[in-house]
Amino acid sequence: MKEPVVGDAAVAAPVKPAIHPIAQKVIAEAKRIVDSGYQEGPNNDTIFGKWFGLNYNPWCAMFVSWCFKEAGASHLIASQSSKGFASCTYGMKHFANKGQLVPIAQAQPGDIVFFNFDNDTSDAEHVGVVISNDKKKKILNTAEGNTSAPANKKGSQSNGDGAYFKARPYSYCFVVARPNWDAPAPKKAPAKKAAPAKPAAKKTSGGGSAKPAQVK
Repeated sequence: MKEPVVGDAAVAAPVKPAIHPIAQKVIAEAKRIVDSGYQEGPNNDTIFGKWFGLNYNPWCAMFVSWCFKEAGASHLIASQSSKGFASCTYGMKHFANKGQLVPIAQAQPGDIVFFNFDNDTSDAEHVGVVISNDKKKKILNTAEGNTSAPANKKGSQSNGDGAYFKARPYSYCFVVARPNWDAPAPKKAPAKKAAPAKPAAKKTSGGGSAKPAQVK
């Protein structure tokens, strides 16, 4: 029998990174919308477009921005406006400029994944929220808005009719962005105090302004 060596310790299993509380809230909202079976109205009429102020437009990015808003974290993705971003390419460049892109294989729940389906590396066509990363199969499981149901193989992937869970091969993923989850929200500027009102001039019984008494 081998004698135990002092100082020997069992090799611990790798610890999975904890999901940040804000990321959990983003995921929860994305799942809620998909589970509700959300469908757009005619011509991209959505609650997301109405909220962002760009209704009747492709809304995948506004879906992501909405999820962050519901998590109380719009400040983490405020690029195109204080609400977030409505353009995939604009949002992608914002995260790139902030140094917040991570390798696709290192994607974590709550990250933002941008897609490109036509091999055009000049822009991003679509965006969603990462739910999980299957590294063995090289697939990102996501929640996305403005896409087609998984069973609809011929439907548009970047301008579909609703919100769905998708399983995206790494080959479709353009870049993955991870917001700085711990960045504080900007402080609101204090409201300016109104200037005190000037006292009204006293009037005499004859209707004219009263003259100050003369000092003798």
